[in-house]
Amino acid sequence: MERFISHFSAARHWNIPYIEAVLDPANSEAETVDYVDYTVLNASKRYRKKGCNIYLCQRQLPPRAVKLKDGIMVASPELVFLQLASKLSIQRLILLGLQLCSYPPGLPAKSISTKRKLKAFLDKTKGFKGHSNASRAVKYIENGSASIMESITYMILTLPHALGGYGLKGAVFNYEIKLKEDAAKRLRQNRCFLDLYYESKKLAVEYDSFAFHGSPSEQGKDAIRAEILKNHGVDVMQLSTIQIYDREACSNFAANLAHRLGKRIDIRTNKFIEMNAHLRSLLPTADKDHA
Repeated sequence: MERFISHFSAARHWNIPYIEAVLDPANSEAETVDYVDYTVLNASKRYRKKGCNIYLCQRQLPPRAVKLKDGIMVASPELVFLQLASKLSIQRLILLGLQLCSYPPGLPAKSISTKRKLKAFLDKTKGFKGHSNASRAVKYIENGSASIMESITYMILTLPHALGGYGLKGAVFNYEIKLKEDAAKRLRQNRCFLDLYYESKKLAVEYDSFAFHGSPSEQGKDAIRAEILKNHGVDVMQLSTIQIYDREACSNFAANLAHRLGKRIDIRTNKFIEMNAHLRSLLPTADKDHA
């Protein structure tokens, strides 16, 4: 193997959900969609070629770090995460990891990677470029996000203040609640998945997307679902699109959530305002238009 597709090109090749929203549009390297990123393993093969960005890796890669996909040798999802650790901001890198580990509710086999796989790969690549950033980011990654909005909402609520979040850690994605027979008949489903769930407090945060929860009919279903979940011992806090995109409204929601969790938001870093603004800049503009 003389070369393989890597970096931004490999990220696109793996069909990571909403990958273009994850990559930094201000990063000129991320924007070169017409170019193909390759990595070569021998310095003699690193020559300029039109339409290509060529990277050199002279370290021994772990087994299966490069995979055959659609008849092409491509950097594995775990290697892509490591390669982009030196290209993306820490927040975008965390978002990349969350999207790599995302899957539809109840279908973990649909994920591209997992937190365990990312950590195991990093354990085998100490000393590689970007390893420090990747190791820092993976601490904040969890499996199971079902959408990019869930991923960013999770980041805003749970990341530490130094990274722009409100530090309300402990939430898990799409926790499964098996419904009692009468509730299952009413909702016409046997189980519910909670967008974000704080199991120790039996408290769920449900993101109400404008696109899917904007009609009176859908809002009515949400209210019925919330009451049914309450009968199952789960309290629900609804978080709307407007609250996510409005900084003050989001801050108020976080304060209320902290109170319900028995926590206190005590921001002592001067970095918070700047980092929170960077974090909020990850929000897709499509939903913002509806806020």
